[in-house]
Amino acid sequence: QLHELINALLDWVDINGLLLNLKKTVYMLFSRNNIAANLTVKIRNVAIERKSETKFLGVIVDEKLLWTKHIKTVRSKMCRYVGIMYKIKTYLPLKARLQIFHSFVQSHINYCSLVWGFSAKSNIESIFACQKKGLRAVVPGFVNYFYKDGKLPAHTKSSFNKFKILTIHNIIIKNTIVAMHKITNLPDMIPKSVGTTISHNAPTRGSNHETCEDWLNVYGSFVFRKSFFFKGPLIFSDPNTYVLETPAALRSIDAYKHSVKRFMLAAQGRGEADEWHHENFILYNIQGLRKSARLQN
Repeated sequence: QLHELINALLDWVDINGLLLNLKKTVYMLFSRNNIAANLTVKIRNVAIERKSETKFLGVIVDEKLLWTKHIKTVRSKMCRYVGIMYKIKTYLPLKARLQIFHSFVQSHINYCSLVWGFSAKSNIESIFACQKKGLRAVVPGFVNYFYKDGKLPAHTKSSFNKFKILTIHNIIIKNTIVAMHKITNLPDMIPKSVGTTISHNAPTRGSNHETCEDWLNVYGSFVFRKSFFFKGPLIFSDPNTYVLETPAALRSIDAYKHSVKRFMLAAQGRGEADEWHHENFILYNIQGLRKSARLQN
C-alpha cells in the first residue's frame, strides 16, 4: 500500500507539472503511541528520512498532533515583538501601536488557528498570556507589565473590549464559525477538498446523540476529538449561533464575519470589567450533543 501511495504521489506531481524536492521530503508516522520501527522508504531510489516533527506551510506538525512545538514557536515570536513594542510605545500614536499589535501578535494567532487551535488548554493559555503582554505594551498610560513587589500585572479585559480585540480563544471560535458557514451555506467559496473534510453525517442544528451516533463513534475518538473535524460541527450547531444568520449576513460573507465578531465580543465582555470569567471563552464552553430529542423539548 505504501508503494501504491508513493506511485500515486509521483503521478500527481508529474501530471501537474511539479517537481518533488526529495532532499526536503520526509515521512512521519502519526500515532499517540511511540513507534520505534523505521520503515525503508525510497522515492526514485532516494532514501526518505523519518521525522517526529516538520514544518509544513509555516505550521510545525508533530507525529502526535499535539501542536506543542508549533505553539511554543508562535509564542516565542510574539514575545520578541512584544519587547519591541514596549520600547517604541512612547514614540508612536495609539493608532499606529494598535496596527503593530495586530501585525505582530494577532496575525500569528490567526494563522492556521483551525489546525492547532483545539490543542491542550495549557497551550492556548500560554499564548493568551503573551497576547495580554502585547496589549499592555500598546495601551495608553502607565501599565504594570509584570508581577512585581506583590502587585499583579494590569488587567486587560477592559482594553480587549474597548479596542474590539478578540482573545485567542474567541479568534479560534470566530474562525471556526466562519469556516463552517462557508462549508454549509457557501460551498462555492472554498475548495471541494476542504468542504469534504466535514463528514456528511456531522451534527446540524437540532441533532442529538442518537441521530449522530455513527458520527460520534468515529469523530468522538481521541484521534479527532481535539480537532476542527469534531469541534467545528458542534460549535456551528449550537442554538446560540442562530442569531448570526441575519438576512444581510447570509448575503455577504463580510457581513457575516462582522456579525460573528460582534457575537464574540458580546460574550467576551460579560461579567466584571476587570476579571476574566469562564463564560467569556466559548472555546471552553462547547456544548456536546444531547442524549435524546426528548430532552431538547
